[in-house]
Amino acid sequence: MKAVMTSVFAVLVLITMAMPSAAFASDGKIGTVNVNRILSAMPEYEEIGAKLEEEFAEPIQRIQQLEQEFEALNERLQRDQETMTPDEIQEAQQEWQARRVGLQRSGEQLNQYIQMRETEERNRLLQKIFTEVEAYAEANGYDLILDYTRVPFSRESMDVTDKIIERLLN
Repeated sequence: MKAVMTSVFAVLVLITMAMPSAAFASDGKIGTVNVNRILSAMPEYEEIGAKLEEEFAEPIQRIQQLEQEFEALNERLQRDQETMTPDEIQEAQQEWQARRVGLQRSGEQLNQYIQMRETEERNRLLQKIFTEVEAYAEANGYDLILDYTRVPFSRESMDVTDKIIERLLN
């Protein structure tokens, strides 16, 4: 059984090794792009921050108001603790705890929603980039264009990032 598994493994290794050479035997044209550089060069990318800031201005303001109320309650509890009855202290501590939990939960929910919207906007731009890369590849006879950050090595002459940026900006 062990010999059979070793043979199967050896055959799979040989097949895998043969596939890349067969795929590029026709002198395929390969290029690379730096997707992050393209993304940061897009005017729309800079606009995302302002757009989301405007979109979330009201919820952020509500969270800030809750933070101020929480701080005021905390200060009152610290300041008046000596003059409060045990029941008043317990009630104030329970209110403090409830507000702390509510504030934390609200902040986390808002952060998650903001991150979700940032991801949506970023994915929209990435789709635009990938569409442009595909069109460039088709127009210029490329068989393969890889993300520069995902390959261990590539020659600078293979980088078509500037050409993609130019196409996107026009």
